[in-house]
Amino acid sequence: MVDLGASSSRFGPTANLQSAARYRGELAQGALRLNRFLIHISQRENREAYLIDEEAAMQAWGLAPSERELVRHRDYAGLLLAGVNIYAIAKSGYVFGATLLEIGAAMRGQSTKEFLAEKGRG
Repeated sequence: MVDLGASSSRFGPTANLQSAARYRGELAQGALRLNRFLIHISQRENREAYLIDEEAAMQAWGLAPSERELVRHRDYAGLLLAGVNIYAIAKSGYVFGATLLEIGAAMRGQSTKEFLAEKGRG
């Protein structure tokens, strides 16, 4: 067995990322209802009902006021920090009319144009 030292793992050196959410079991467990809600509304028949009355749909699922705020404001970074799975966030983009690029840009506090320019594709 190779000793990689304290600052490395078998996947390479560890990274210290600002504003990065470590997706852990307890974080995910706390967002279980919100994860299920976002997956639920990504299905066509549920999406249509959600878009007719967003507030009623969130109330029917018993979302907490803080969870409703995250959904209302399409706060993708906040959803991730609250424990929502990145795949549920990606699926919700379809419901909210956002592409993956737009979600990525929003999570960084940038416009899509700024995000693409920074990535060398704008």
